[in-house]
Amino acid sequence: MVRTRREASLDNRTNRLRLKPRHEPYWATLSKGEHLGYYRTKAGGTWIAKWRSPSDGCRFKESLGIADDFQPADGVKVLDWKQAQKTAFAWFETCLRKASLRSSGDSIAFGKYTVADALTEYLEDAQRKGQKGTKIAEQVINARIKPDLGHIEVSKLGAGRIRAWHLKLSQSGRQRTGKTRTEPTFQPAPKSEDEKRARKNTANRILAILKRALNLALENQRVSDGREWQVVKPFKGVMVCRVRFLSTEEVTRFLNVCAPDFRKLVQGALSTGARYGELARLRVMDFNLKAGTVFIADSKSGKPRHIVLTDEGKTLFRNLTEGRVADELIFQRDSVKRVLRKELGQAWGHTDQASFMESACEESKLGSFTFHELRHTYASMLVNAGCPLVYVAAQLGHADTRMVEKFYGHMAPTALAEAIRTLMPRLGLVQPDVKALEIQSRGA
Repeated sequence: MVRTRREASLDNRTNRLRLKPRHEPYWATLSKGEHLGYYRTKAGGTWIAKWRSPSDGCRFKESLGIADDFQPADGVKVLDWKQAQKTAFAWFETCLRKASLRSSGDSIAFGKYTVADALTEYLEDAQRKGQKGTKIAEQVINARIKPDLGHIEVSKLGAGRIRAWHLKLSQSGRQRTGKTRTEPTFQPAPKSEDEKRARKNTANRILAILKRALNLALENQRVSDGREWQVVKPFKGVMVCRVRFLSTEEVTRFLNVCAPDFRKLVQGALSTGARYGELARLRVMDFNLKAGTVFIADSKSGKPRHIVLTDEGKTLFRNLTEGRVADELIFQRDSVKRVLRKELGQAWGHTDQASFMESACEESKLGSFTFHELRHTYASMLVNAGCPLVYVAAQLGHADTRMVEKFYGHMAPTALAEAIRTLMPRLGLVQPDVKALEIQSRGA
């Protein structure tokens, strides 16, 4: 329970306004080493707290808010005497916890703890634990969170500010990718309903990163209260996934119009479900003909995996690697093509496939789709064939089946039913429903 004490010169606005403005605050001692001050100016006063560490005697100050000299108190920005004491005691408790952690060897700073500090500690903790996706999370943090919220103290970050930032994210365009930039740039704002849904879904994922960082700060006792961000909820009904899957006929049409070197890359994607970057880095030594597998050493998750090939896939990779040097890239450019005023070398670069995809999509008249949707096509074919989702997840390099269920779960019920009816043996639990034949006499 917060202790409240009386101070004749400070506990009401009338007495405070009688005080002369000065550079030094008027101090009231609340307890040993804990002080609440009132800084008087001609325009009105502000509250300030001062705390002395019992372990090393260091002193720290913190601005608490505006005094209710000329406007009513709201308990957040404008504080009366009682509210100022309550805020001060909460800060004193935070300081005491920090002092205790620091005395035990933890590197705790007593200065302002900002959202940027919380995000930095979150990334360090994720890297220490070996969590996947930390590089992407860092890029998102630098482009989408720190510019708007990084400078704000966590203790002063309100739910309203987070909601406004969350809404702004959902209305902004996607970040431009494809080449290294000194500053992040963004595409135009979403226009169609599906684009708006997708941006809200992205905003939810970025909000989740922020909340994980702030919850870690709360867990580590960097802050004392997490209600402000915990009450902020994500947008609902935006997880609908619209993913393009090519049929067998469409795959054939698409392959027929691809340039020879690009066709090999597309065939590799359809045989493995690997990402473009993973295929571009594959070397001859990564194909094991005897085991019938392709080894992905460097994946998005940071974990290597072996992709099992079908007989058709084994034949494809045998033809692509036969007689070649072990360290040679499997997929290479056969010819030079100018893309964005730059000549391509033999290796497939970060965005080199974009113009080839655009050209093939136009010539095949299949509509626009991305290289990544070849990966979706591969996975959808496995699910439709009745392959267990856990095996599909392993082939794609996912840690569990959540992403597979998200994108391909709607296909699983049909495949599941067909697999059960085909594979489950007959147990003889019921007799066949056969009606006895009635034999009639000739004279009937």
